[in-house]
Parts: sequence; structure tokens; C-alpha cells
Amino acid sequence: MILSLRHLQLIKAIDNTQNFARAAQKLNISQPALSRAVATLEEQLGCKLFDRSRKGVTATVFGEFLIERGGPILQDVGIVERDLNLLQGLESGEMAIGSGPLPAEVSLGKAVARFSRNYPGINVHIIVDRTPSLLTMLHSRELDLFVADTRMIKDKSELDVTLLPQQRGYFCCREGHPLTEKTDLTMKNVFSYPLATMWFPEELLNVLARSAGLELSSIKDLPCAVLQCDYLKVLSDIITDSDAVGLITRPVLNCSIHKQQLTLLPVTLPELNTHYGLISLTRYSQSPVVQIFQQYMIEAEEQCNREIEENDSL
Repeated sequence: MILSLRHLQLIKAIDNTQNFARAAQKLNISQPALSRAVATLEEQLGCKLFDRSRKGVTATVFGEFLIERGGPILQDVGIVERDLNLLQGLESGEMAIGSGPLPAEVSLGKAVARFSRNYPGINVHIIVDRTPSLLTMLHSRELDLFVADTRMIKDKSELDVTLLPQQRGYFCCREGHPLTEKTDLTMKNVFSYPLATMWFPEELLNVLARSAGLELSSIKDLPCAVLQCDYLKVLSDIITDSDAVGLITRPVLNCSIHKQQLTLLPVTLPELNTHYGLISLTRYSQSPVVQIFQQYMIEAEEQCNREIEENDSL
């Protein structure tokens, strides 16, 4: 076999630095040794991989092909090495977790805190973003898994989805809002005011609109504006200082600094409930730390629901 992992590492280092001397330093070898290795590989492959000039080193079409195809291979090897280290003792390593804004607000911190107490030597990198971005990062192996609303993912064929306990969603508004005076509140009444919410697909918004007797071809067809933001503190400020109506869950309300200023409206729909899940790739086996974190995340969500039930019984 002509190509080896070491060859791919050499080619990647040269492409990243665009300089043989800097690449050799990065690889901890001498520049002549690097030059000989590349020259030998080019001779064996029968093609030139790099063009050298005074301005630097640039990959040829053959070099670019190897860089493009070799990148994922090197990434997978790195992940395998990391997971093997984790299998040996769960004493060190790293894990990358993604989350949508809502679970990040409610349960993610609790799960990571418990994980860190039990495995303090493992680095945890957390990225909070929208579902499409998290899905892209998962496929590129930038994330080990993420937690988000599963309804926002159309193609789950390559995904392993572990559903989390549902939380009921509510509409909410400020104290003294005109909607709090209505005795027969309907969805049509709710949509008579601006809607302040985190990002979600227009398909879900259409379902809510149809329950109010509205047919939408676009979000612009709503009677009032939609105020979208992925930061719950900003949304809470908007709702408490305007006539906008928000979407919220009880755990989020309990965490809000505006808790005393917000009122839950007596309108419930199944579509408002959360459908969050832990999402990973089926083609890669999960490391022990990821499996453990998944269990902690499930338990954190269950704890949120238990706290709601206990408060309701008081």
C-alpha cells in the first residue's frame, strides 16, 4: 500500500502551513526528511502533489484530492484514539455536546454539573445553537451528540434518537395583559398579539395558526408580528414590557427572573409540548462518557418534571 496515515498527516500539515519548514516544525521532523517523504510519495503515485514557489506552497489538483478525502479519515482516527483512551479508564479526554436554547436553559447545566462531579478529568465543550446548525456539526463530527426538538429533523435515517420526557408548553403574557381578562380565551385571541418565541419551523407555526382558523402561506400572513430570539432572557424582557405573547414551559418559567411578572394563559395544545431528544450518529458507536452523559441528561429532565408535579401538589 503506497498511502499511509502518516502520508495524510504530512500532506495536511503542508497544506495548513503552506510552508515545508513550518510543516516540518509542526510535525517535529526535519525539513529535509519531510521533503524526501513527499518526493518519494509523488514518485510512487506518479503525480505532483504540491507546487513550490517564492510565495509559498500550494496543493495541485492531486494534492487537493488527497487533502479532501484524507481529512475525514484523519478525523475518524483521532476520534477512535480518543475513545480508546476513554475506554481505558474514564480519567481524561473530551466530549462535545450541542443543545438547543430551551434544554440549555433548563436541564443541560444540571446534567453537565453531575457529569463533571463524577468525571472531573474530562473536558466538556458545549455549543448552544439552532437544530440545523447542530445537525451539520454532528455530521462533521464536531459534536458527539446534541439535544434538540426532534420535530425539526426531517431525515432521521442516519441518526440515533433517544426521546426525553415531554414538558408541556404554554402561552404566557405579562400581568395585566388584556388576554388575562378574557374568560373564553381562544387561539384566535392569542394570535391577535405579537408572538415572542424562539426559532422554530414554519410548519409548526402553521399548525398553531390553523388552530386559530388561520391559513398561512408565509409567516408574514400572521395578523401580528413574530419576534424571534434564541435568548430566553431577551424574550422574557420583551414579554414583560409589551403586549407580546410568549411560548414557555414550566421549568423555564421557574428559572426566569421575571417569574412573578409572567402569567400562563389557559390555552393548551399538544403541539405546544416539547419533543426533545438526544441525537447522535448511528454509524459510530458511542464512547462510555457519552453514554453516561446521556443517562444524566435523561435524569435531569425527569427531575424537572418531578419538581413541577411536587409544586402542583402543594
